[in-house]
Amino acid sequence: MKRSILFAAFMITVVITAGAQAPRGQGGRPNIFAPTATASGPVADLVNTIVTSFNNRDTAYFQKMVAPDAVWLDEDGHHLIATVWMNRLMTANPPRKLTISNLRVNNWDTAAIAGFNYVLEGGTTPVKGVNTMTFKKTGNDWQIVMIHGAVDTVISQH
Repeated sequence: MKRSILFAAFMITVVITAGAQAPRGQGGRPNIFAPTATASGPVADLVNTIVTSFNNRDTAYFQKMVAPDAVWLDEDGHHLIATVWMNRLMTANPPRKLTISNLRVNNWDTAAIAGFNYVLEGGTTPVKGVNTMTFKKTGNDWQIVMIHGAVDTVISQH
């Protein structure tokens, strides 16, 4: 019994201490949001090239850029073949236009990640969401090995 009480007191102290060290936001609550995105460097440049190539419908670029075994994960839990999904987007009529914001990147020797908000226009209605890409280094080039493309959905209240 004493051990349980001591353990509970210890855990409460840890939680209070961790909460006290978190940055504070409005109303004194811990701020959970990341600071403003300021992406730069080779991976940020790579993502901007991806956006430009997408908007120019440069299918040859994506045939090289997307690894043959790359997977596209969507917000519904589907695991799609990334090359097939990318080809559908690239050949859609009318052409799609991609705009991104809040780009965040990080890279290591042989791997990198990028995340951003996006708007995809050209269909019946614009599609907004969040996208994450994982890259691997192949020689001197980066290749996309995983894309997580989540669409923002609005839940109507009845």
